[in-house]
Amino acid sequence: MGLVPPEERSQASGVTASLWRLPNSLSTSVGAYFMGLGGALYLALPFFLCTALYLTSIGYFWSVFKGVRLPEEELVVAVPTAT
Repeated sequence: MGLVPPEERSQASGVTASLWRLPNSLSTSVGAYFMGLGGALYLALPFFLCTALYLTSIGYFWSVFKGVRLPEEELVVAVPTAT
């Protein structure tokens, strides 16, 4: 949230929460369907899919935001010199 202006943080938080919770709620049904099919492969499949999606997400966010610096990281403090 450090990149979002203070007056827009509540809206950005709402969008972020919605984009997280909607797929999260849908994935519960999909995972339950696969697990209901039975067998070791179907029981493990939701975990493999989740791992693949998380790794893809991490790679995407790293590639997009690797050069972005937060305002607090750019703060330069002058150190007084001894006289």
